[in-house]
Amino acid sequence: MSPAVTAGGPGQGGPAGGAGEGEDQVTSPGAENGSSPGEAANQAQGAGIPAVSASEARALVELVAARGIAQGELGSLLGLEKSTVSRLAAGLERKGWVRRGRDEGNQRYVRLYLTPEGGVIAARLWQAWHSRQERILTSLSPEERTGLSAGLRGLVRGLAAEGILGEAKPASAGQGSG
Repeated sequence: MSPAVTAGGPGQGGPAGGAGEGEDQVTSPGAENGSSPGEAANQAQGAGIPAVSASEARALVELVAARGIAQGELGSLLGLEKSTVSRLAAGLERKGWVRRGRDEGNQRYVRLYLTPEGGVIAARLWQAWHSRQERILTSLSPEERTGLSAGLRGLVRGLAAEGILGEAKPASAGQGSG
């Protein structure tokens, strides 16, 4: 499951930066709640992560999971319009983080693939986001983590019942609440 961007929604920036139309660039450390890989990455710029928009960060993370994806599929995953995804992909390509290539199964289709550099950036983004989330969760008491876990399971169940999510999959028994 990829992380969701909450603060400011799907990003906004200029076409030169590769961010989507109407997308804010990732803000300075501590300015938001750290709910996206882009926000966490901005705090970790000292760790070799360049400034990225929230949509760029989410796209890179989705590309890691997909191992190549059509622009339309990426747009659906990110909740972005075709034109916005096109500009986003072009910006990521200019930065050298993605490449466009023919689908191995059907040469008529063009897919987006992470470059080795893009893979490194995506891994750093994910690690920064994961570390921040872990710090936040560790600050909760065991009772708060248990309540949060129960509440989130209920929320996912409700969203799935409304058709907003795919089928809700139960967490494996080995997973803890924090």
